[in-house]
Amino acid sequence: MEKFGFFNAINSDRVYDAEDFAAFFKKYFTNGIFNDGLAVKASSGMSVEITPGDANINGYGYSNTESNILTCSIADGNYSRIDNVVVRLDLDERKISVMIVEGNPSSSVIAPTPTRTNNIYDLVIAQITIPAGTTNITNSMIKDTRFDETLCGNVVGAVKQIETKEIFNQYQAAFENWFQNLKNQLDENQASNLQNQIDTINEKLNNVVYFEEVETIEE
Repeated sequence: MEKFGFFNAINSDRVYDAEDFAAFFKKYFTNGIFNDGLAVKASSGMSVEITPGDANINGYGYSNTESNILTCSIADGNYSRIDNVVVRLDLDERKISVMIVEGNPSSSVIAPTPTRTNNIYDLVIAQITIPAGTTNITNSMIKDTRFDETLCGNVVGAVKQIETKEIFNQYQAAFENWFQNLKNQLDENQASNLQNQIDTINEKLNNVVYFEEVETIEE
């Protein structure tokens, strides 16, 4: 099946869904935040501030144009917990928003697992460790996870870069096969002479000295 787009409609003959646009942009933008935006900082009491910034989730765009204040629930009296601050794509609600996903108080505290289903996808931009009895969140309690690719990640380019190592290995293997076949076609003396010439060239390349022209100033 061929798909194409996007074109102006004539008599409603070109109709597109949001999924069509998301599928298009998903090919060009990796999930994550853009640049250094959406940082999480302590505010006052049990509140934190999310700074302005942008994100991309599965081809859907999010932009926070001004600081956003979120408040964590009161701390447990006996156990610590870890809360996730997430940018959540919710296809059922048709929105992307920042929110706090509260962890479970425990003697062996762990952060909540990000929700990633067909309809909900979380980018974890920070984790807040809240000790028992805490009444005021400080910056030392906040772990920045924006650049952890397993939790969030950063959109550093519009397209994923091509992995050149594998291409280089293929070229190297092809050259070695060609050289081996060439040696098989030569007698022992010719093959040895060819190898010596290649070794000599490599040695000269390794010992090249580059000189920089220096302007002489006469006094």
